[in-house]
Amino acid sequence: MEKSNWLLIGGAIIVVIVIIALSLSGTGSTVRNSLPGDRQGPGPTPGQPQGAGPGENYPALLPQPGTTALTATETADILFMREEEQLAHDLYSRFASIYAIPVFSNIAASETAHVAEMQLLIERYGLRDHRVGNASSGYTDPVFRSLYPALAAQGDASLTGALEASLAVEERDIADLDHALANTTRADIIQVYSNLRRGSENHKSAFLRQLGR
Repeated sequence: MEKSNWLLIGGAIIVVIVIIALSLSGTGSTVRNSLPGDRQGPGPTPGQPQGAGPGENYPALLPQPGTTALTATETADILFMREEEQLAHDLYSRFASIYAIPVFSNIAASETAHVAEMQLLIERYGLRDHRVGNASSGYTDPVFRSLYPALAAQGDASLTGALEASLAVEERDIADLDHALANTTRADIIQVYSNLRRGSENHKSAFLRQLGR
């Protein structure tokens, strides 16, 4: 065989070896960007169910949960705020079925998102065993059991009454969120509460505008 043919064969073998080597290095060490939702660390944090790593299945922009268990106050605040957001949603949905102005249905839709954000914290910290009520099944917290019928009756009486009742809900919600924010240093909980508070400020302004204030 001529020397030139040997050179061609040898070159082809080298090319094949390089291609195989590059292929193997790519499949065995694919690097995936680490997101807050990825499972990392030693395992689930206190209060989380087994099989759920820190932040698993939660939005990438939400900070990682703390590495210690929730305090009793933090737990109580999460459950309280979850039900308060539910009460707001239930009231505005009720008023939307009575009065043909978009403010109630629009803000009820926003409250649906707020309920979901609070439910996210409940799931993240393994608080699923704690019942959260609503207008149909009855609220768990006695504050809301008495507050809902009183505000519903006020809103059923007139459009102005419904707007005043809704304004009262948002003012109370802001005060309760401020209280809950003061009770925690956890970045993820603070982010959710702060987002809800901004929403409540916007809702308050909307109801004030409807009232001509």
